[in-house]
Amino acid sequence: MMLHNSYMEIVKKEQSDGSYVYLPRLPFKRYWNIELWKTFFTKMLNQYPHDDDRRLLQDLKKSFQDYMGSNPQLIKKLKELLSKQRASLCSA
Repeated sequence: MMLHNSYMEIVKKEQSDGSYVYLPRLPFKRYWNIELWKTFFTKMLNQYPHDDDRRLLQDLKKSFQDYMGSNPQLIKKLKELLSKQRASLCSA
């Protein structure tokens, strides 16, 4: 909902080996880190009961932290946006 401003629709895509993978129907915006989001949704939507949920979440968290830490401007922008959001929520 936060990425596309609408509920996510999922599609089932066949792989070259005959297996299936679930992916978001809508494409990611070109100015997003497409690989980061693609990995996130592929892993989250295709979790199997025998997989280690804690390890998966730790790996995904690390990938987002690494991305944010790679560019100080991203952290500055996030802080600005969170500050605006806080001000907006407090004034309502």
